[in-house]
Amino acid sequence: MPRKFRPSMRSKRTLVILFVVSVIAYLWAENSRVFKRTSYYEEKLAAAEWMSSAMDTLRQIQYKRGVFPDEINDPNLTTLIGQQYTQITTDIGDLEEKWTALNPNMAAVMVQYLKDAGLKRGDNVAAGLTGSLPGTNLAFYAACEVLQVKPIVITSVGASSWGANDPNFNWLDMEHTLMDNGMLRYRSVAASIGGGEDLGGRLSPEGREMIRVAASRNDVLLVEEESLEQSVARRMEIFTEYAAGKKYDLYINIGGGLASIGHSSNSDLIPTGISDPLPIVNYPRRGVVHSFDEAKVPVLNIQDINEIASIFDLPRTPSPLPEPGEGALFSEERYNLVVSSVALAIVLATLFIVLLFDRRTQRLDREGVDPDTLI
Repeated sequence: MPRKFRPSMRSKRTLVILFVVSVIAYLWAENSRVFKRTSYYEEKLAAAEWMSSAMDTLRQIQYKRGVFPDEINDPNLTTLIGQQYTQITTDIGDLEEKWTALNPNMAAVMVQYLKDAGLKRGDNVAAGLTGSLPGTNLAFYAACEVLQVKPIVITSVGASSWGANDPNFNWLDMEHTLMDNGMLRYRSVAASIGGGEDLGGRLSPEGREMIRVAASRNDVLLVEEESLEQSVARRMEIFTEYAAGKKYDLYINIGGGLASIGHSSNSDLIPTGISDPLPIVNYPRRGVVHSFDEAKVPVLNIQDINEIASIFDLPRTPSPLPEPGEGALFSEERYNLVVSSVALAIVLATLFIVLLFDRRTQRLDREGVDPDTLI
């Protein structure tokens, strides 16, 4: 009497074979992972290297001045973490944000943003900077240098705590130093005191005078109007003058300068990243960003450094600082699709062969033929 049909899938030997084939296929696919360079890899790497070199240059200048880093608050010894309070400190700042912004790979973030905005070589970029975030300022200049776009910059010199708040070596001095060392082609065309009303609110008369002196020694035009609205208007006049009849392709705000964003509450109303156009909300006051938005110029807002770090998978408060080229901004881990497809095909083929064999055996069983009697 022919033996009763028993599916191969219930056979221990068949299950072991399927298990071994599946494990081998999985390991083959798993070990086929490769790192693929992201878009604009070369530009991002060049910008990160430029920023790292610029930071080294500024550090050496600081050492020559006899200024050495606080190893507790500046463990990476950048000398670009300022003091908690000085005569030109306008607000309470976040030390961790200043620290995070000094990652040289922040320059790759700027390259990505400028490329996403569609910028090309020779395009005009208007920018409102402050002394609060020297790291992101450097990242911006790095991207401009590498992509060869033209930045036209107005800086609010006052800085929040831990920023570029050394009265004798503030952001204007840093720009000038980098230009003197052949690293920068462009620097601020004008500056304001910053702080409350963009007129030095919350600064002492001595602090305001220090900023005036800084603008003078760096040969930078000082914007010192009677109100915030007049300061905004004057900035727009300067931007128009320096555009030389050419349109602007982007306005970038870095930090929380009031003339740039209009009101401190607007920091929460203007999204991080590129806006084209800005959200339609009830802004308490309007700044330069709104003027450019009305002119149909895209706006790039860089204020929340922790959010940017999260978006681009950058480490917060890294120590030591990452090397240029490290991280997801530069490469993505992917599976080799050819290997993975072949491995999957092998597993499916093995299953198909088992099922095909079982189907033939089951048919013979129905016909009353013992498969073991077949040659």
